[in-house]
Amino acid sequence: MTTDPQSYALDTTIMQWMWDQYAPPAVDRNNPYLAPLRAADLTGLPPALVQTAELDPLRDEGEAYVARLREAGVPTDHVRYLGVMHGFVTLGPAFARARTAIADAATALAQRLCAPLPISTK
Repeated sequence: MTTDPQSYALDTTIMQWMWDQYAPPAVDRNNPYLAPLRAADLTGLPPALVQTAELDPLRDEGEAYVARLREAGVPTDHVRYLGVMHGFVTLGPAFARARTAIADAATALAQRLCAPLPISTK
């Protein structure tokens, strides 16, 4: 969590409710498919773009994931968007930083999809 987990629309009560909906208490919440940061080993994952929001109470968790990916040798780009809160990308066309984040994600995806493929030696 960032320094003020009660700020900017998401408070700990709402976040706990959302986590309970995403992963009900009967589910193994340490499963890395639910929370990749909890994986024992991130080696071999594909290149990643991780986007975090400065005012998001989950920002520190996202940035810890960036550090773990890099430690595992995974090519990782990270952008922290300043002055925005959790979910800012959903504001889309109405918000310049949301448009920038969407364009950044599209660019990263296009670069990966259009990357040259290795020549087969078979």
